[in-house]
Amino acid sequence: MKTQKPTIVFVIIFQSCLNLFKGKIRKKWPNHSIYFLVNPSVPILNEFDYPENKNLLFPYITNPIWKSCGEDIGYVWHLENEEVVKTNYSTTEILKSAETFSYIGSLGSSDAIAFYTLILLTFGKFEKPYLFYYLDDFGDKAIAFSLNNPLTTDHPRFQEKLNHGLAKRYFEYNFNFNSCVLFKPILEQVGLADSDFVFTKYVLQLFFALEYCSNFTTKDLVTMMENWSGTGLYLNCSIGRPHSYHYIFMHLINNELIVYNGIGENDDKQYNLSERGKALLKLINPDCRDINLGGKIDLWQENWPESKQEMNEYLIDFFTKQMQFMS
Repeated sequence: MKTQKPTIVFVIIFQSCLNLFKGKIRKKWPNHSIYFLVNPSVPILNEFDYPENKNLLFPYITNPIWKSCGEDIGYVWHLENEEVVKTNYSTTEILKSAETFSYIGSLGSSDAIAFYTLILLTFGKFEKPYLFYYLDDFGDKAIAFSLNNPLTTDHPRFQEKLNHGLAKRYFEYNFNFNSCVLFKPILEQVGLADSDFVFTKYVLQLFFALEYCSNFTTKDLVTMMENWSGTGLYLNCSIGRPHSYHYIFMHLINNELIVYNGIGENDDKQYNLSERGKALLKLINPDCRDINLGGKIDLWQENWPESKQEMNEYLIDFFTKQMQFMS
């Protein structure tokens, strides 16, 4: 990609932010070629790259590896005059050609880790500091203030959210990989050998909870996840986030671990644990039930990376219990 003007790239999370930012950014940089790279905080441009299950000793714990996934075009927009126009440039191409690039937007742990991973996959490492325009809200004053007062990714605000994201992804990577391998034999026993079913951390805990439930709707499951209280030892034990609730219960429905019982219609359909679900539940070590898991993960995030060893011990103990139960 060649341009006579110096190129600035702004990484954003939502395409809907384009119209909010374009006017103020053009006014501040009138002589630059301005691009926006839409990098969603959910895994769309990248995903976990798991090791091959060969000659590995389980439970297997390692640092996450990422890989690009899907087609790497359709995420870059160019500000032409007063309008933003979608381009066919790849994310890699636009970042490597930019004079500067930065993140702009509000910031949660998923947003921070999404920016981190984008840079890691593009350049092979995450070198600090990168520019970071933080927004408390998306009002005109907040955007103007942010553009005039940039932070960098070594700022405590960014580092805090990045550490939260790194801890969460570390747990998910290792939990999901061990789950795929170690729960496979019991999934085969209930006829799920060829399915894409995976016991993720919260799918498993919700599945345990359904042992004592009947005639529940999808709304009931969302309420259960939102108000998950644990034992009271932790301030927050909620499982999942609003964007993951649908995935969690559809994962159970699509694999017939919970089934429609004929009562209700549409959003008021009622479900029960299926015979397949009941059979699978008997094959899982009851000690793998942990209603405080959400609270533990929150605490590990707050104390990352010092909490890494404690997380490792938890994962090893968790999957060792299931291995022993199956033997």
